[in-house]
Amino acid sequence: MIAPLNKVSIAVPASERERLLRLLQAFQNVEIIPHDDDEDAAAGFEPDDNERERIGDTLSEIVRAQSVLAAWHSENMIQKLRTGRPEMTLSDLEETVGQSHWQDVCQTALRLGQELENVRARQNELRRLIESWGPWSALSFSPKDLSKAFRYTRAIAGSFPLRVFADFEKAFAEETDGLGVVAQLFTTSDRAGVVLFFPSAMAEKAESAARRHDFSELDFPYGDVPRDVLKAWRSEEKSLAETEKDLVGRLEALGEKKPVLDLAEEFYRTLLIRNDAQRLAYQSKSVFFLEGWVEAERAEDLRALLKREITSPYYLNFSEVEEKDIPRAPTKLKNNKLFSAFETLTEMYSLPTYDDIDPTPVTTVFYLVFFGMMVADIGYGLIVLLGTFLAKKFLKLERGLAKSVDFFFYLSFPTIAWGIVYGSLFGRDMPFALLSISNDIITVLILAVVFGWLHIITGLLMSVYMSLRKKDVFGALSGGGVWALLLVGLAVVVISQLVVKSQALFIAGVALCVLAALGIVFLPVIESKGHRVKGLLKGLYALYGATGYIGDLVSYSRLMALGIAGASIAVAFNTIIGSIPLIARVTLGALLAVALHALNLFLSMLGAYVHGIRLQYVEFFGKFHSGGGRKFSPFKTAEKHIYLIEEHAQPQKSQTR
Repeated sequence: MIAPLNKVSIAVPASERERLLRLLQAFQNVEIIPHDDDEDAAAGFEPDDNERERIGDTLSEIVRAQSVLAAWHSENMIQKLRTGRPEMTLSDLEETVGQSHWQDVCQTALRLGQELENVRARQNELRRLIESWGPWSALSFSPKDLSKAFRYTRAIAGSFPLRVFADFEKAFAEETDGLGVVAQLFTTSDRAGVVLFFPSAMAEKAESAARRHDFSELDFPYGDVPRDVLKAWRSEEKSLAETEKDLVGRLEALGEKKPVLDLAEEFYRTLLIRNDAQRLAYQSKSVFFLEGWVEAERAEDLRALLKREITSPYYLNFSEVEEKDIPRAPTKLKNNKLFSAFETLTEMYSLPTYDDIDPTPVTTVFYLVFFGMMVADIGYGLIVLLGTFLAKKFLKLERGLAKSVDFFFYLSFPTIAWGIVYGSLFGRDMPFALLSISNDIITVLILAVVFGWLHIITGLLMSVYMSLRKKDVFGALSGGGVWALLLVGLAVVVISQLVVKSQALFIAGVALCVLAALGIVFLPVIESKGHRVKGLLKGLYALYGATGYIGDLVSYSRLMALGIAGASIAVAFNTIIGSIPLIARVTLGALLAVALHALNLFLSMLGAYVHGIRLQYVEFFGKFHSGGGRKFSPFKTAEKHIYLIEEHAQPQKSQTR
């Protein structure tokens, strides 16, 4: 059902603004209505942008510290699933954060993270330098000293591509008349490092020969002696490794305190949400006034809360949702535990508007039947039942995941029930089958079409009901009434011919069909008033559209087809396993059976899930549900790391102040 709402109006002195907003945030059942742009409404009020900026800066700092510790915070997933997300009130959150010394954790994390980043940046730089200059470690003197080392001899250090080194040696010897010396220091995969000695008088020829062979002169800008510099780099690299190890150890220890930062983030996001909320209200220098939506049954709780916590004079008023408010009113679905597990189906399509009806209960009933009919295996149903039961019993799941587990928990029961009907246990025939999926295919097909007929009729009747709620009798007749009458007439005709063989019933069915056809054709004529011909053409075209219902009914044959497909695959898997020699069947066969049936279970459930949704959205919702609703969004916390539980107020009788 759609929960009834009240429109609430609250006015407090401007000095009580923060207190009121905190109370409403802790109450978490009021959606604030943004005020219209009106310059006079906010006269004298200027939002505190500095405060918002301060909160935002603090939040950014916390998030950066979290990202640092995230790499060093190991979570036990099993333990997390067992304990679940923390639940606390807003007061608990404020108190916990206030006593946590999160600032120290945050600053330490940022400092250690920056130090580690600097260390690793320097390590990378050293690795690059050592890799680049390491081959020159054999050079025990400064390359700059070569030009001053000899009086009549010139010397230069550098490297050649290895592929031309032999050619260079030959050319160098020729250019220096055999007086040049090539002292090779190292060889890499592609280059050769050398020191060239040659007479100063032959410098031009010698250098020309070197250039022709892609000689690269050594330019070592990091000190005088490569050997000594490289030794210092390697020593520094070793020292940095020790520093890195120490920083990593400290970060790993600090990582255990990441939950402290998570709560701090939650707290400051709460402040940010509260700061933004004040901009939605009417404000002046003396008065703070807001409007919102609250669930009708929680109105007295809110009244009692304000009476207890607001000591200054204030104004509080509740009113029912008026017709002019309906387009802006949000939708809050409120169903029992069974139906609430299937609310996601409605929400994925579109929420109903506030004055609409919630299709979830009816959708749930049909979805249970359809899903069970498409999977239809006792064994598969028991596996899903056991798995979801254990998850519900021993794990404390996230709310969204818990709702999904509930969803499949309830679906396991019709799966077992239809498995009993078909007498199927992991694809094996049981002696108590009411219908055989292999021998009674026509019966199963008829049953599927009957369910489809009921599904479509229900959708049409819901369309009629919605029109009557709005006192639109004509719309009830033309929208769903005549089409429901047509389908009933067709059903009566079919029953009279195939079930009871009654001529009187046949005539009654035909009469209903004719009456419905006349309504389909001539109701648009009545509605069109001055455009009779246009209305008649519209009615005739609508009557032609009756053929679409045949296709709609045929689409329900998938209920039979998917059931047969799943059963057939299970039988095929059993045959494969049965063909394995007995000795291997006990070991390999058991593992293979688990794997194959797990695959078939997954495929069967996926197919049933998708096609079940398709039947709801296309064949059912299309008859009456237009959607367009907006989800009720209460003013509360971000709930990123915790679940906020309400600080309950005891309902008390109180006069509006």
